[in-house]
Amino acid sequence: MNKTARIIFIGLLLLLAGIGVGYFAKKYFDTDESQPAVATDEQQPLEQVNPNPPESRQLEPETKPETKAVTEPNYDPAIWKIEHNGVTSYLFGSIHMGDSSMYPLPEHIRNAFSESDTLVVEIDMTNLNQMEIAQTVQQMAIDPDKPLKEHLSDTTAEKYDEYCTRTRSPCQMFSSFEPWFAAMTLEALAMQQSGYKEQLGIDMHFLNEAKGNKAIVELESFDSQLAMLDGMPAHLQDLMLLSTVTREEGATEKLVNAWKTGDVEAFLAESEMSAKDQGISDEDYNAFMDLFLYERNQGMADGIAELLEQGKSVFAVVGAAHYGGEKSVNYYLEQKGFKVTRM
Repeated sequence: MNKTARIIFIGLLLLLAGIGVGYFAKKYFDTDESQPAVATDEQQPLEQVNPNPPESRQLEPETKPETKAVTEPNYDPAIWKIEHNGVTSYLFGSIHMGDSSMYPLPEHIRNAFSESDTLVVEIDMTNLNQMEIAQTVQQMAIDPDKPLKEHLSDTTAEKYDEYCTRTRSPCQMFSSFEPWFAAMTLEALAMQQSGYKEQLGIDMHFLNEAKGNKAIVELESFDSQLAMLDGMPAHLQDLMLLSTVTREEGATEKLVNAWKTGDVEAFLAESEMSAKDQGISDEDYNAFMDLFLYERNQGMADGIAELLEQGKSVFAVVGAAHYGGEKSVNYYLEQKGFKVTRM
C-alpha cells in the first residue's frame, strides 16, 4: 500500500481531537461559501485577507436548532457520568464543525447539560480577540526563510499541487506558511464546502447555550494549541498536510456517523489497526497520538478533577477522541479515583 493510503487516518483523528486552529485559519482566509476558492498569484498577509476581524464576539449559530419543533433524534452519541460526593457531572464529545442533522441533541444529553452548573471546554472560542490571534498566527505560522514547498517531501508536494489544481483552493496564499497551518486551513475550507459549519459545531453550540447562564471554564488556550502545532516535528507536519490533500470521499460522513452512534472507541481502534497494517511505524503513530491526544488528555483530566473536587457539577465538552482509546481523559480520571460510567 502506498504512503498516501497509509496516512488517511491522521486527518480523521484531528476532527475528533478538537483542535480549534482550523476554525481561525478558515476565518482569515475566508471565501464565499457559494463559490469555489480561487488561487491568487501571491500570498496575502493575514490582515489583508481579513482586514477588520472582530475583536471579541459571540458567534451565534445560523439557527437555534433546539427551539424548533423537531422530532426527537434517533441517534445516541456517547456520554459518560461521574458521581462524586453526591454531585453528578458529565463528559461529552465534540466535533468542531457540524451540520443541522446533529440537532436537536438527544433529550438525555440536553437534560445533562441543563442539570450542570459549569461548562468545561478546550477553548472558549466566543471570547477571543481575533486581531490578537491573527498577529500570533502570523508570527508563528510563517517561515519567511523557507517556502512551504521546501518543507514538504516529494510525495506530499506532488499531491498538494494536484489537490490545489483540482479544488481551486487558494493555495498560493500558503507559500510562506508552515505545513501545519496549510493543512488546518484547507481542512476547514473543505469541510465548509461539504456543508459543515463551525457555527453548528458541538462545542460552539454549548458555548452559545451557556453564555450568561453557566460558568465556562477552559482547559487549554489558543496559544497552547498553536505552540503544540508549531512545535510539531517536520515529518509529522508533512504527514498532516498529506492526509488533508488525499482524504477519501465520504471519510467525514463516516466520522460523523461514528460520533452519532457513540462508536468512537471502535473508530479509534480501527484507525490504529489500519495505520499499523498499512505500514505506519509505531514511532510515528505513537508520536502523533502523544502530541494530539495522550499528553493533552492528562492535562484535561487534571483540570476536570480539580473542578470535581471543588464540588462543581461539570458538563465537559472536548473533542470526542479524547474520551476514547488508551490514555483517554476517562482513563486518567479513573486513575485519580473517580468512577466514570457510560450512560
